[in-house]
Amino acid sequence: MKYIPKLLLYVLILLVASCHKDDPQPGNEFNSLEEEINFIADKYVKVGAMVGVINKQQEKLIFSYGTKSINESDQPDANTAFDIGSITKTFTAILAADKYINGNFQDDIVEHYLPAGLVTMPTKDGVEISFLHLLTHTSGMPRSPHMEGSIYPLPPGYDIENPYAAYTTEQVYDYLTNYSSLEFTPGTWWGYSNTGMGLVGHVLGLVDGTSYQTVLHRDVFDVLEMNNSSLFLTNEQLLNQALGHDRDKKIVPFFTANDIFQGAGMIKSTLNDMFKYLEANMGLTNTLLRDAMDLTHQKAMHQGSLGDQGMGWWILDLDDGQKIVYFAGDTNGHSAYIAFNKTESMGVIILLNSSMHDNTNLNMGPEIMKAIMKY
Repeated sequence: MKYIPKLLLYVLILLVASCHKDDPQPGNEFNSLEEEINFIADKYVKVGAMVGVINKQQEKLIFSYGTKSINESDQPDANTAFDIGSITKTFTAILAADKYINGNFQDDIVEHYLPAGLVTMPTKDGVEISFLHLLTHTSGMPRSPHMEGSIYPLPPGYDIENPYAAYTTEQVYDYLTNYSSLEFTPGTWWGYSNTGMGLVGHVLGLVDGTSYQTVLHRDVFDVLEMNNSSLFLTNEQLLNQALGHDRDKKIVPFFTANDIFQGAGMIKSTLNDMFKYLEANMGLTNTLLRDAMDLTHQKAMHQGSLGDQGMGWWILDLDDGQKIVYFAGDTNGHSAYIAFNKTESMGVIILLNSSMHDNTNLNMGPEIMKAIMKY
C-alpha cells in the first residue's frame, strides 16, 4: 500500500467532506428547494408570477418572478392581484357543501331551487340534474352557451376576450330552457362545464336570499380574513394588479361576469390571501368551513388523466407516490394553480399573469409539489 503523508491525508479528508456537504441529495441535481423552484419557474414563466410554498416544515416560502406587465419593470408581490380563474370553482363547491351540512337544501335537485315559470332545467333519459352532478361535472351540461356548435345567439356586447361578462341571468335562463341539451345522461359520464358550476353559485345566492357575491364574501372571505379578494377589482387591487397577457403577450382584461357565471371562475386574489385559503384546506388553521372543505376533497368518480374528481377539486397520484388535492385555473390572460398534500402538510400556490391554455400550469404545479417532497 502506497504511503500517504499525514498532512496530505488530512487535506484529502477535508476536501471530500467539503464536496459531500455541498453535493445535492442522491437523485437530485439541486442543492435546495429554492434553487429547484427557480429552475422550474424559469422554464414556464412568460411574463410574471408569484409562487407560494408551504414546505414539509410548514414554513411559508415566497417567490416573485418577472413583471406585473410586459410594459413595466415592477415585480409582482404577495399583495398583487391576479385572476385565479376556475380555482373559483373550489370556493363554490365549499360553499355548497357548507349549505348542505347546515341543512339549507331539502333535496338535491337543482330545478327545485330555481324560480318556477322562469327557467326549466334540461333532462336526459328522464334523469334530473342534481347539485352533485354539477359539482362533479357529471351533469352533461355543455361547457358554456357560446361553445363551438351552440345555436344560442351571442348576447349583445359579447367580447371574446371577456366571454362571460355580457350574459344576464335572464339570458342564461333562456339558454337553459330553450337551447341547452345535455351531452349525456346525468351521472353517467364526465364533461367540464362552466355553466354548471356557475349555476351552483347562482342557486347559492337564491337559497340565501341574497347573491353569490354576498355569500362568498360573508361565508368564505370574511371567515378566512381574505380581505384582498373579490369578484371585481377593488380600488386597492387596481393599485397593485398583474395585468393579464394572452398567448401573444397582448394585454387582455380580467374576467368578469354577472351573477350566474361568477361561481365558475371570477375571483381575483393575492398570494397572501391564497395562503390563508391553502392553510385552511390543509387543516393547518381552524375554521368554520373545516367539515365542508373535507367533504369537497373526497373522491366522487375517476376522471382519467386529471385524476379523481372530487367536489370542485381533483385528486391525483403523482409518480413520486404523493396524493395531492389540486385545481388549475386559466383565463384569457391569467393562470393559477393550487395543490396540497394533506399527509405531509405541504402545498403550493402559483399565480401567473399570462394565459396557459397549453396546460403549462398542470406541469409546473406537480413539478413543484415533487420538488417540495425532496427537502
